[in-house]
Amino acid sequence: SPSDILPHLYSLNSAKAASHLFRVAAGLDSLVLGEPQILKQVRDAYQIATENRTVGQILHSLFRASITTGKRARTETRIGSGGFSIGHAAVDLATSVFGDLSGARVMVLGAGKMSELTARHLVQSGVSVVMVANRTYERAEALAGRLSGKAIHYDRFPDELQNTDIVISSTASPIHVVTQQMVQPVLRKRRGRPLIFIDIAVPRDIEPSVGELPNVFRYDIDDLHAVLDDIGKDRQSEISSVEAIVEEEVKKFFDWKSSLEAVPIVTLLREKHETIRQSELTRLRNQLPDLTDRQWQCIEAATRSMINRIAKDPVEKIKGAALSDSQNAMVLDAAKHIFALEITETAQVTETRTESVFTDVPEEREAI
Repeated sequence: SPSDILPHLYSLNSAKAASHLFRVAAGLDSLVLGEPQILKQVRDAYQIATENRTVGQILHSLFRASITTGKRARTETRIGSGGFSIGHAAVDLATSVFGDLSGARVMVLGAGKMSELTARHLVQSGVSVVMVANRTYERAEALAGRLSGKAIHYDRFPDELQNTDIVISSTASPIHVVTQQMVQPVLRKRRGRPLIFIDIAVPRDIEPSVGELPNVFRYDIDDLHAVLDDIGKDRQSEISSVEAIVEEEVKKFFDWKSSLEAVPIVTLLREKHETIRQSELTRLRNQLPDLTDRQWQCIEAATRSMINRIAKDPVEKIKGAALSDSQNAMVLDAAKHIFALEITETAQVTETRTESVFTDVPEEREAI
């Protein structure tokens, strides 16, 4: 019932609501600071709403502005620098040893979700071969298929260590599945090639003494978190810069929103001026029937320029009043009265922009 749900909800209005959305898009309110998937989720929500025609003028512009904010945060600051997941950390550690991962061979021990995610990051970094070993061979086959690799029987993985560069281990074993005694004889066959063990199991899969062997690098979940902590410190230092972007974009949005109140007044003022101009041109044509087309073009241009110059100052004042909290209502009402403008429902702004913003978001907020 609503009474069960309401204690877990909160409501934000006006600038606080916009600021919240912009902070979410910029990655400031994510569980993982700067999480890149958040902006994609905002885009997806907006696209779904647009396709179902549930977005009006205000929400349309609000979400366009939020996506712009998210893009600015990631291009103008380091809030999204570095990968921020166990998989990214594993790639960073492997790269620190090998430099270039293209051509590296990976073995995955255990077919769990963490193993798969970590292996995917390595695959995206260019490793050439992925082998999967799991106590249940069918699960090894399924994961190998998703990674475009090959499954091997679990009891064969020690023999494959000589052909492996990176081992990702995340089994449910209560004891170490890789020991120093298992690895030591393999090293002679490797002829000095580095071997990395990335242990993301709890409890640990890789015996700590394995890391003491020459050209063998053993990293566990604590090492991976240390890498993430370093990345996190870089991102933390960018918070104030991103908050400044959010504040700037919120102001731009509300400047645009405020300007909407001036749109019907400015529109009617220009229409009224144009009606007068056209009426006078018609009267002039009847009085001067012998003028050439070229002469009429000059008169058209001159009268249009004159009307624009006459309207310039009033229009700017009306626009400025729309952005001023203290003068808004007073000046806008005065303008309607002075210029004898009658604002009807049909004169209200009904425009809804529908340009695609899913690949690029131009900064287009000027309503008038």
